[in-house]
Amino acid sequence: MYYGYAAFSRVARALPEGLAYALAHLAGTVAARRSKKRDIVARNIARLAREDPRSPVIDKLVVAAYRSYARYWLETFRLVREGRDFFLERFQCEGQEHLDGVLARGKGAIIVVGHLGNFDAAGAWVGARGNSLVTVAEVLKPRRMFELFAEHRARLGMTIYPAERGVTERLVAAVESGAVVAILGDRDLKGTGPRVTFCGEEATFPAGPASVALRTRVPLLVAGVYGVELAGGKRGWQGDISPPIELPDESIPEPLRYLTQQVADHLEVAIKRRPEEWHVFQPFWVADRTPSS
Repeated sequence: MYYGYAAFSRVARALPEGLAYALAHLAGTVAARRSKKRDIVARNIARLAREDPRSPVIDKLVVAAYRSYARYWLETFRLVREGRDFFLERFQCEGQEHLDGVLARGKGAIIVVGHLGNFDAAGAWVGARGNSLVTVAEVLKPRRMFELFAEHRARLGMTIYPAERGVTERLVAAVESGAVVAILGDRDLKGTGPRVTFCGEEATFPAGPASVALRTRVPLLVAGVYGVELAGGKRGWQGDISPPIELPDESIPEPLRYLTQQVADHLEVAIKRRPEEWHVFQPFWVADRTPSS
């Protein structure tokens, strides 16, 4: 597996941009028709779009989701060769004044993103702005796979901590030192996070973003990232950073759950803008995770 991904990285970087994206879209279209996870993807997107999972609308969105996911993997390997000017040119962001405003308070910032579009490109853009970017990633097996992805992201200016015991303390320290900490805030892999309402149904969300915010006394920002086609047929990205989610006062019970619900509300808005770019291909809501359902 490791050598296969390493080889694909070399091929992805060698292809001309137009051809590389065309092949990625073809691969995504084929995967959408053959994937065993297609029904799960359809149910997830149907909740966001409020459509019947069997409708033609959802069918088109599912194909678009697989194509978006294929673009993400292509870009994961292609972007490591690009420099600061590339990301400043191709990443357009609304709401970056919200990020600057939080940084001006004297510490770092916490940006919560979903598995939406290409969040690595967003991280590279933050680094291109001159900020230190720290994030955390699931440890893949074999371990060399994680190290490969960490190396790729390090070339884009990101520091990657493995999702292991003690990582929260490292993220807290990064915020205290002035870094921008980006945390994926939608998939709760263990299903043990705070229960919140998402798209009108119960889901569990990771507690990490709210926990780091409460410990550092720094507000949360939520960002959406979407792939776009720029002038001349070039590919790029559009980001959108929310206003700060301020910390609750002492009158709010369960501050961790309160902040996590705020994150869920903001992510719901961001994901519904482009549901086909939400790369969650597993059961997500509590009802779907229940064996009897």
